[in-house]
Amino acid sequence: MKPVIRVVLLTVCALGIFLAGSSTAFAKANDPAVKILKSRISAVTVYSDRAQVTRTASEKLPAGEQRLVFDNLPAGLEPGSIQVNGTGSAELSDVKTDIERYTETPDKDRKALLDEKTNIEDRIAELDGKISLANNEKGFLENITRKLTGVTDKTPAGELDPEKWVKMVDLYRVRNAALDKEIRETEIAKRDQKARLSKVTRQIADLGSAEQKTRYHVEVLVRMKEAGELSLSLSYIVRGPSWQPLYDLRVSTREKKMNLTYNAVIRQNTSEAWDDVAVELSTAQPRIGGQQPELYPWRVSFIEPRPRLDKKAVAYPAAPAPQMARQMMPAAAAEMDSLEEQKAASVMDKPAANVQTNATSVVFQIRGRNTIASDNLPHKVTVLIQDFPADFRYSTVPKLSPNAYLKTKVKNASEFPLLPGNTNVFLDSSFVANASMKQVAPGEEFWTFLGVDGAIKVERKFLKKHQKQEGLFEKKTKMVYEYLTEITNNKKTEEELVVWDQLPIASHQDIVVKLVEPQYEKDSPVLKKNELNFFEWYFKVKPGEMIKIPFVFSVEYPPDRQVSGLE
Repeated sequence: MKPVIRVVLLTVCALGIFLAGSSTAFAKANDPAVKILKSRISAVTVYSDRAQVTRTASEKLPAGEQRLVFDNLPAGLEPGSIQVNGTGSAELSDVKTDIERYTETPDKDRKALLDEKTNIEDRIAELDGKISLANNEKGFLENITRKLTGVTDKTPAGELDPEKWVKMVDLYRVRNAALDKEIRETEIAKRDQKARLSKVTRQIADLGSAEQKTRYHVEVLVRMKEAGELSLSLSYIVRGPSWQPLYDLRVSTREKKMNLTYNAVIRQNTSEAWDDVAVELSTAQPRIGGQQPELYPWRVSFIEPRPRLDKKAVAYPAAPAPQMARQMMPAAAAEMDSLEEQKAASVMDKPAANVQTNATSVVFQIRGRNTIASDNLPHKVTVLIQDFPADFRYSTVPKLSPNAYLKTKVKNASEFPLLPGNTNVFLDSSFVANASMKQVAPGEEFWTFLGVDGAIKVERKFLKKHQKQEGLFEKKTKMVYEYLTEITNNKKTEEELVVWDQLPIASHQDIVVKLVEPQYEKDSPVLKKNELNFFEWYFKVKPGEMIKIPFVFSVEYPPDRQVSGLE
């Protein structure tokens, strides 16, 4: 069995970082004693704001000491995250990291974008000229018309020929309308070209400055015990890449199920393409850190009056600054290392990815291999596709909207946590809404709104408001408000319905709010109330049935006071 070599570059200072000048272009590459490895990216683990990249290389080497170099590594690489592993009959002696600053000539992608930008700018200038020419012609036509129809002292009296005047007016009207249409169409084309120009300009900016760039090189010093093949893997953290969840929720009311497609949108602009790589997505958040912040003594004292300044006083010593809480260093390196050693091999039936749950995070292992270009554009991969049973219910808040909203309740029966993200909602094959998903743990239930259904008619009526003066010894003003909500089920099926309303909350002890109707003592399966005085009615409404919900309350307060917020 071949021995395994491994080293972790713990600190930059311990092993050294050397700055190479832009003119040297990593002079060690021309040293015959240095072997430039032909490596490729084989695997990537993407976090919310960074990625762990693994490169692999294999070489047949002679016995003795060998200096091997991984070159052209991205500028966003974190030197302190470098790890080198290997298999072969060799001993690892040292690992060094070099920085090279260089001037880059425009590459093929940049040149293509610059050429496209020039073409768009030429097209915009051409459209501007076309608009200017049309406006000049309109002005010329206006001047000719004014001269033909205007009468001055020097203008000889002409004979009025109605037929000629009609032809001239028709010509003016038709030509003017054609010029106006030409100007409108040209303005639209110019607007489209400006949008293209803005997009190309952003893409050029995303490529970064072509004048000064940075790249890293990692030199690995090994001693081969005997001639043979050595396989090395280099892993490092690079800042910038990210992933976000995106969901497609396809709901079938006939089959009473939800098909959930859990996608991940990955972006990266690291300067190296991830071609045909194994992709993992981690829910770990290295930027937060792995250790909780510490509390420090919270001291209070009397405020001492500041001495009054007089003319003889020069200055007073400044008060000491309060002690600041220390920032905790991120502790993600250990977790990233453990993820590398704990990859799961189990295969699941439905999901498009394997899921591995660690102590503080979850890793999605995307099936197959993927290619993600370094263009900072969204690239979508599939994490999970699964069907879930769905329960349906209508919900309405008549006070705020005369609509009934269909929603569905689904239990996340998968092993996958659903992270916060945007959703595209489809109901019976029709797109109905864009919504958002809150975090849902495995086994947890969640609701999704599916839009308005006009077959459930909702109407809230304000019946009356009347005022009374009550109290034998202490008079009180009493305002009574009466409402009636009517809801009709025009569907051919019995439907579940939840209705919401609210009672005012008194913010002063002299204001007394009382519910008159409906009668409420405690929560029941039909009527519930929470601490914010929100009332929730639950009904099963038969086809064609109308339900009526009276809602009456009173507000009492001193007669010499006025109450705000009731109207």
